Amino acid sequence: MPTPTWPTSLPQSPLIEGYSNTPQDSVLRSDMDAYTKQRNRYTATIADVSEYYLMTQTQYSVFKDFFKNTLKNGSLDFIKSNPETGLGETYRMAGVYSPSFNGVTFKVKLKMEMLP
Repeated sequence: MPTPTWPTSLPQSPLIEGYSNTPQDSVLRSDMDAYTKQRNRYTATIADVSEYYLMTQTQYSVFKDFFKNTLKNGSLDFIKSNPETGLGETYRMAGVYSPSFNGVTFKVKLKMEMLP
C-alpha cells in the first residue's frame, strides 16, 4: 500500500504562528565518577512538529476525512511538504488534531512527528 500524501486541496503551508520543529534528544548520558559520558543513541532522530493551519469549512471536511479514513484515525504515516525546505517528508500524527472555529474559518492545530 503506497504512503498517502497530504491532500492538494488543503493548505500546503502552515501559519508562522505556533510552528515548531524540534528534534528529539538522541544522546545517552551515563554518570561516571569523574564526568558524564555521552554517546549518540540513534543515527537518525524523529522531530516533534507543531503546525497550525487556517481552513475553510470545505477544507476542514477534507482534512477530517483524510485523518479518519485515509490515515485510519491518524495511525498511518503520510508525506507532506516540509515548510522549511519545501521537500516532501514522511510525517505521522502524534495525537489528535485540535480545531477552533471563529464562524468563518477553522484554525487546526496538528502535533506530528517528522520521521527520519
